[in-house]
Amino acid sequence: MEILDTVWGYLEPVWAWLRVGLDIHGPGNWTELGIQMGVIAVVMALMMQSFGAILIFTVVGVIIHVVVDQVLPMVRDGAAFSMPPVADMSYWQYVAFLALAYFVGLIVLFLIKSIIFRR
Repeated sequence: MEILDTVWGYLEPVWAWLRVGLDIHGPGNWTELGIQMGVIAVVMALMMQSFGAILIFTVVGVIIHVVVDQVLPMVRDGAAFSMPPVADMSYWQYVAFLALAYFVGLIVLFLIKSIIFRR
């Protein structure tokens, strides 16, 4: 188990850095975040034709997620439009978390899709 401790020793600072942005700018609710990311990722994985497009679909998934984050309060609560805090470093930590989560999620979902829908 010491190899896992070594790996976690390298990954823990990265996770802590990403978690700061998620705690500040995320929905505060893992269920809401999971449903939003899940729906977007499933649609992106179904649209992805080849594994070589993983980076493009990751970027598109993150862009869609950020747009939904901004539009959902307007639709749900009637809030006024507000720009995301792009000058805040913690916001970019949140976006980096989203990018990593979509990258891993799209890989897993594309592999599952490839197994189920063989040509």
